[in-house]
Amino acid sequence: MTTLYKRLQHHAEQCYYPFHMPGHKGGRLGMFTEILQQDITEIEGFDNLHQPNGILLESQKKCADIFGAEESFYLVNGSTSGILSAVFSACSEGEEIVVARNCHKSVYSALVLSGAKPVYILPETIPQSDFLGSVSLKQVQNAITKNTKAVIITSPTYEGITSDIQAISDFVHKKGILLIVDEAHGSHMKFHDFFPKTALEQCADIVIQSLHKTLPCPTQTAVLHIQGNIVNRKRLRQALAMLQTSSPSYIFLSAIDACCDWLQKKGKLAFDDYVKKLEWFYKQSEYWKNIVLFKQYDDCIDKGKLILQLPQMQMTGIELNDILMKRYHLILEMGYLSYSIAMTSPADTQKGFHMLAHAITQIDNDICNMKSKAILPQIKSTLPIIKCLPREAFFAQKKQIAFLESTGSVSGEFVIPYPPGIPIIASGELITEQHIKQINMLKKANISFVGCYDNTLNHIQVLKGSETI
Repeated sequence: MTTLYKRLQHHAEQCYYPFHMPGHKGGRLGMFTEILQQDITEIEGFDNLHQPNGILLESQKKCADIFGAEESFYLVNGSTSGILSAVFSACSEGEEIVVARNCHKSVYSALVLSGAKPVYILPETIPQSDFLGSVSLKQVQNAITKNTKAVIITSPTYEGITSDIQAISDFVHKKGILLIVDEAHGSHMKFHDFFPKTALEQCADIVIQSLHKTLPCPTQTAVLHIQGNIVNRKRLRQALAMLQTSSPSYIFLSAIDACCDWLQKKGKLAFDDYVKKLEWFYKQSEYWKNIVLFKQYDDCIDKGKLILQLPQMQMTGIELNDILMKRYHLILEMGYLSYSIAMTSPADTQKGFHMLAHAITQIDNDICNMKSKAILPQIKSTLPIIKCLPREAFFAQKKQIAFLESTGSVSGEFVIPYPPGIPIIASGELITEQHIKQINMLKKANISFVGCYDNTLNHIQVLKGSETI
């Protein structure tokens, strides 16, 4: 079977004149010509993403075979569109969904769109860390009621921690409850036993993966996989058609197709080589005296995520990232209070791993000579106090007040440190004194926020009538 990419190449070589969208007309103005020659619309022979019966249908079937799904759907609006569609297809207004509190902000947007009622689970806190870990079966069992329609969990998390999806899926399926797993950061895990088992391998019903995060695919490309008989497939297809663009990029579609082709033909050798590089890097980290490469929960962590934990009195993750960029020309994924994340993929070179190991080794030696700083208190996560559903709060009348005076008010917006994109406060939740302290500490550490009307967070929107007098 020809790949979509090759068919687009062949189409460009025929030199047809395009009296169709898009308006760049195949790059005829001389801008990005090579790329734009393959940027077409749904013309004859190239199928329709929202009603595929030709080359896109065949490509998605190939993708499902590669990843071990019954059906796979290409996402050109990123994993966000898949998460929105999954929740929207599973829950109607007022219906109950169990949500891990460390879910991505797109899950909370899905709550607003669907009107679903969240029941939150607070994943375990990783000792001496600023991030949350896995969701346990017991937590799910305690959260589920007779009204629960679905459960949504992030696994692996942004930091690479996975949950026991098999145990959770076995339990919820006995009750006819749908399990959705945001596996945006785990699209690579299927292809080597160095990594944890995937959510599909552990019987999750809907699994969303961002190919662009850890596989050779451009930003915004993702896939939604389904299996089992609990998924309302018709409603899911309707949700995908509603929440994805009606003009999908053929550049993105062909990139997903080409990535699947690469996995099929070259994936094994590439992943064997990738794992050897990772194993080499982990051995180098054993010589560090101050910086620690996170290795806890060895059997349930994605070791492709390099979590660099910093000694609190000497350096923050933000400062480490700044040094790596300015001194060593290395840019990491994220720097937070007590750790940084270096994201890796099969595309990383041995030279790149050597550069990072050399830089961290030098910085690790230099830390001893750095001046001690004040200790940043560890952030203690708690479950929110929900006063109304996120959808109700979104449409309610609001008033803007000073953030420092907002304790006791009900938030009318999201307050989300980004990255990683996990809300501290969601719409409809009570603002507490702990929230004020936590957010002020993050502001002082130069953490960015999204989802709020005033991103400086000097002011915040609260529900009218709830504001502190």
